[in-house]
Amino acid sequence: MKDFKQNDNNLAIAYYRYSSAGQNEASIDQQREEAQKYAAKHGYTIIKEYSDKAMSGADDDRPEFQLMLSEINRLKPAVLILWKTDRLSRDKITVAIAKDKIRRAGCSLRLVKEAMPEGSAKVIYESIIEGMNEFYLYNLSENVKRGLHYNAENGLYGRHIIGYKKSEDKHYIIDEKTAPIVEKIFREYADGKAMTEIIKDLTEQGIRSQRGNNFTVNSLRAILHNRSYIGEYHYAGVTIPNGMPAIVSEELFEEVQKRFARNKRQGSQRAKGLTEDNSPRYWLTGKLFCGECGESMHGMSGTSKTGAIHYYYACKNHRRKLKCPKKNERKENLESLVVKILNEFLSDSENLASLAVDVAEHYKQMHSNDDNYIESLNKQLKDTEKALTNLVKALEMGIFSETTQARLLELETQKRELTNAIEAEKTKLNILQDEYSIKHYFELYAKADFTNTDVRDMIFEYFIDKIYVYDDRILITCWYSDEQYEVSFDEIQMALAEFDS
Repeated sequence: MKDFKQNDNNLAIAYYRYSSAGQNEASIDQQREEAQKYAAKHGYTIIKEYSDKAMSGADDDRPEFQLMLSEINRLKPAVLILWKTDRLSRDKITVAIAKDKIRRAGCSLRLVKEAMPEGSAKVIYESIIEGMNEFYLYNLSENVKRGLHYNAENGLYGRHIIGYKKSEDKHYIIDEKTAPIVEKIFREYADGKAMTEIIKDLTEQGIRSQRGNNFTVNSLRAILHNRSYIGEYHYAGVTIPNGMPAIVSEELFEEVQKRFARNKRQGSQRAKGLTEDNSPRYWLTGKLFCGECGESMHGMSGTSKTGAIHYYYACKNHRRKLKCPKKNERKENLESLVVKILNEFLSDSENLASLAVDVAEHYKQMHSNDDNYIESLNKQLKDTEKALTNLVKALEMGIFSETTQARLLELETQKRELTNAIEAEKTKLNILQDEYSIKHYFELYAKADFTNTDVRDMIFEYFIDKIYVYDDRILITCWYSDEQYEVSFDEIQMALAEFDS
């Protein structure tokens, strides 16, 4: 640029970047160390450093890079120190635009690891370097894409999937160790078992995910939605039906997807207490068990000769015709009885107080981070006030310009906004503390509205462990301590036998 005039000072800024391929945090440290050595050797003082970690040089959508370009005209450094030109970008157009902004700000480039000739030869050399950088970028991209598409089009092993392993010819084959785990997950979920229960069983058995971690709801959901398990190969945008061995049948896979769809519809109507067909929700499911055989009981419906629909809870073994004699229980009768029992729990002031204390403590912990947020706002306010104090001192010394005036207005606005935000957060926190107080929950549950599904479910989950249903009675095991000891079906049968004798 013919009209380039370098800033007359010894100030410098530095920019560091590394992409994720074959590099790490040490790459930034190395660039910083070399930049500081360069600055010391040539008499420059680095006033600000910018670094983008694990960010590709393919485009300019990098936060620190954009911040540097926005601030360079205000900071007015004499030089920008870089490891190499490609730290700015590997795209020629991006480099050209960035260099133009940098030079217009009166700043020149200093490259630590690239020797740059002076004079007219510098222009030619820069063009060659920038062209090589862009060639490297596109060549790398093409090679990666070529490899991915070759693997995909030939159905080759491309990513780790639990249940499979790589064969000698680089195809997917079934892993005898982990494939049964996958099949078990599908069958249990299709059979009505909750994901949390499946995860609990897997964890207790020491079974881990592909990466060696405990299973989570998200990782389980990913497995249950993965069409690879019915033999459908997916990789790099390529789909090959029957491109890999199947672990589960299409029928089982579809049954799982149908359950997901049902759960989604039920969730959207949960506030109304309805299922997708507008029938009442079977809210005892998960805690309801057959007193005859110990198997779980689930909701079902039937139509009478008159066309009326009736709703029941039925033993799973009885429905499978596995010789369990337990009769179906009318839904409304059983649920009404449980609600009556829950009301009796709440009539005991000690139970009521215990519930109020625990729920209040739970919500208090949920909102404990609000204090941390206010603390962070206070720190920002303190920094802003410090910056304002320093700027006022500069003004008192006669340093006044359009830049200092704009900065003063900016800081004053920031201080006002932070102060308002802190007051608003404190007000909200006080309101939350009132809403989530022990007194609030004591009063709420003392007059519990069991038509409110959230209130009912909260009380139900708090007190009830399991409900065993017999033809002539029900037996409920409850939580009465923090240990939450679960009473097994066998223990109950033994206790009943002793009682009857």
